[in-house]
Amino acid sequence: QVLNQRANQLAHHLRGRGVGPGTLVGLLMERSPEMLVGLLGVLKAGGAYVPLDPAYPSERLSFMVRDSQVAVLVTQQHLLSTLPAHPAQVVCLDSDWEALAHERQDNPVSGVTGEAPAYVIYTSGSTGVPKGVIGLHRGTVNRLQWMWETYPFEVEEVCCQKTALSFVDAVWEIFGPLLQGCSHCHHT
Repeated sequence: QVLNQRANQLAHHLRGRGVGPGTLVGLLMERSPEMLVGLLGVLKAGGAYVPLDPAYPSERLSFMVRDSQVAVLVTQQHLLSTLPAHPAQVVCLDSDWEALAHERQDNPVSGVTGEAPAYVIYTSGSTGVPKGVIGLHRGTVNRLQWMWETYPFEVEEVCCQKTALSFVDAVWEIFGPLLQGCSHCHHT
């Protein structure tokens, strides 16, 4: 319930900053419960998240921010120095939380359809320049439905979230159990 309320507060804040269906939002976060707040907040606002791994070299992060043209960047204050100058609006989940805490806690209406982008994940670039691959809500929901039918979760199971957010497998690792009410164990 607290996770949902905080994600809703972020979503309402992002809506106020112009985030809606199709808006790309950079997510530069370390693994933490706040990362889930950021992830869910972006999706609840209707935006598509672009994971930016703080462990990446600054040149790669800079390229991804420029190439994706993210409108807003959700991050933590101490990670801002890892990025060069950029035009995106910045929301820090730690230092800006006092302002975010005044936002509404109800579920926003995102207005997204199955054809809307849910995320943009960049390829490794090992064979050239990294490319952003768009994942649609429709494909994500279809994959999750298949997963629940093929590999059903048992009551009281805990899922270890071991994959970095910047890899597509993290989509299934996070949302598969989360949407079924399973607890997460954050691997460090």
